[in-house]
Amino acid sequence: MNTFDRIWTVLAILLTALPFVALGFELAKSESLLTIAVFVAMAVLLFSTLIVGMRVKAEPSGEPRSTDEETSTVRSSR
Repeated sequence: MNTFDRIWTVLAILLTALPFVALGFELAKSESLLTIAVFVAMAVLLFSTLIVGMRVKAEPSGEPRSTDEETSTVRSSR
């Protein structure tokens, strides 16, 4: 991923976080600590899942994965 793509990715994550931050501030004004803790835990799980999901590389589902054993068998049989 080049630098330009990373800038847009970071911007998208920050804009996605904005409503959660605003809601968190409103909760902090009027709710109990337990409610705030549950909200923070949910937000952390949501954004950590988002970040981990961005780092995972997807493989095409239609093609079987080749292993070293398969390639060595094919090479030795030729």
